[in-house]
Amino acid sequence: MSEAFSKKISILSLIFLISGAVFMYGLAVGSFKMWPYKPIESMYSAVLSLARYGELVPVNRLVTAPKRVARETFVVYKEDMVQDGYYAYMGYDGATLNYSAWLMNEKGEKLHTWDLSYLPLDPDGPLNGIDAPHAFKVLPDGSVLVSFDSGDVMARVDQCSKPVWTKQGVFHHSIEMGLDNTYWAWRGDNTAYAHYNYLTNFDPLTGETVAEFELVDDLVKGANTPANIFSVRADHPFKRFDKTPTDKLRYDLFHPNDIDVLQPELADKFENFEAGDLLLSFRRIHLVAVVDPETYDIKWARNGPWKFQHDPDFTSDGFISVYSNNSGYSRSEIIKIHPTTGEIRNELVNGDLFFYAGAQGKHQYLPNGNILIVVPDEGRVVQVTAQGDKVFEHNNISNISIKYNEHISNATWFPTDFFEKIPSCASNL
Repeated sequence: MSEAFSKKISILSLIFLISGAVFMYGLAVGSFKMWPYKPIESMYSAVLSLARYGELVPVNRLVTAPKRVARETFVVYKEDMVQDGYYAYMGYDGATLNYSAWLMNEKGEKLHTWDLSYLPLDPDGPLNGIDAPHAFKVLPDGSVLVSFDSGDVMARVDQCSKPVWTKQGVFHHSIEMGLDNTYWAWRGDNTAYAHYNYLTNFDPLTGETVAEFELVDDLVKGANTPANIFSVRADHPFKRFDKTPTDKLRYDLFHPNDIDVLQPELADKFENFEAGDLLLSFRRIHLVAVVDPETYDIKWARNGPWKFQHDPDFTSDGFISVYSNNSGYSRSEIIKIHPTTGEIRNELVNGDLFFYAGAQGKHQYLPNGNILIVVPDEGRVVQVTAQGDKVFEHNNISNISIKYNEHISNATWFPTDFFEKIPSCASNL
């Protein structure tokens, strides 16, 4: 065998070995999301976004509207059954090219817009890279409380979208009214996917913390907490993170995502609970629980029948309603359970509404018995009757193409006497 031929064989063997190693490493990157999975994913998303839409569209902002979704912004199906009042929606606003909240009346007419862009509130940018707001609450003076799951600031902005105050921290998923004119929010330890999450009670006028307790130390490790109710032992090696971990599924033990507070006017409907008790949702373990915020005792808990749920609410008939995302099962539901008797209801099952949100989602029971349902994965908000028939549908249609809806993450109904005066500002009329 000649020396030249031997060199060729050696070079080919080396190329084969290197190719095999690269191939195996590529499989590992895809399977275990090792470096450089995230940079490759980001570059791929950017190229795909430019090819499809002609602009860089953040992941999860734009959704292809399912065939069952109307291609009009506002469609009324049962005009005589629409709940009167005001409606505030929050999502990506194609008219302003920003994340916004907009106020509308029951006719679908826009009355006001709040700009909820992230950078005016935190010029350093979001800690975990995404500037989409998730939780918001409109106050009677026309100001808005807002937080960002992947950011590191919560804020109150006035009706002209100017910051009243900002509060550093990864406040995420939910902002809900408590007692004595306070509000509750989840605060993660540098990420919404943290093991160490805190339930923060704060003053909406100033943003100052009134009280706070901790998921791991006060609940999971609580002296009166039933063993393994959180699907891990109290001696689990809990970790702290500087930011959202690359492998979220590995470390996302609980995924706390919502809070509801038992208000005094509903307290007599729940014989085992008291006004001020917190209704908490933990998506990853399908857990919904009622907690005393002073003693940290868990008064009631249930894992399912909902799956990967959001937004449990106390309702006026003594039930707890849950937005069951049913992630991976192609259809979401609103499921109700009586915390004393255990009775389970799916009151919308025979209606004409079909909706699916694999993540996020909100719902609100209205005074006339209708239900307002936010479907983020379809970019729409639907009002339905108590039997599940569509009353109206609001679609956040994209300016890019009528085939798409922009993401919409939240919506709230208000009575006609909610506002001191209708919000307005010369800059966004």
